[in-house]
Amino acid sequence: MKQILIFLFLYGVCFLSFAQDAERFKEDIKAFRQESDTINLADYDALIVGSSSVRMWQDIDRYFPGHKFLNRGFGGSQMSDVRHYAEELIFRHPLEKLFLYEGDNDIAWGKRVGQVKRDFKKVLREVQKRMPGTQVYMISVKPSLQEERMDRKRRYLRLNRWMERYCNRKERFHFVDVWPAMLTKNGEPREELFIDDGIHMTHLGYEIWAMRITPFLR
Repeated sequence: MKQILIFLFLYGVCFLSFAQDAERFKEDIKAFRQESDTINLADYDALIVGSSSVRMWQDIDRYFPGHKFLNRGFGGSQMSDVRHYAEELIFRHPLEKLFLYEGDNDIAWGKRVGQVKRDFKKVLREVQKRMPGTQVYMISVKPSLQEERMDRKRRYLRLNRWMERYCNRKERFHFVDVWPAMLTKNGEPREELFIDDGIHMTHLGYEIWAMRITPFLR
């Protein structure tokens, strides 16, 4: 029994360490860098950065007629990864609007809310300093059908509440709360909003996000 517990502990440490190893995204960042070398920033009016829910939103512009988003989503990422690659992901693209979706994977991989908050703060302070005219939109963590993630519901909601308070205290910061609209009347995640893995979204899920984001674009 003792050996099993030791194995599980060491496995968990290695698992979490891998999750925090930002170098695992170096090829993604290299591809972003190459793309950025070829685009005209004047063609875009918004930047969206985040994990796989952002990466998989490849047709995002279809949901927002008259707006063009630069998508910098990279699957499996955490806020610590955005912090590590902030220069390439954010500061290379000083657009008028920055949408940010992280925290989902952070909590799922076992991070404490306080740790995630610290990573957010370090990036957001730099954004305020280096991009003072940019409007920042923090998208709340979404619910999920995956049981392991919903077991951490309290942590997700704590992080969402912190995001809201943070935005309320800052000029040019806005909280986009997608959580409530993705639940049934009984407070359960709506199955039709998710693909088979129970984490990522169908087009109906993205329609909910678009509904919540659109008022901020007017």
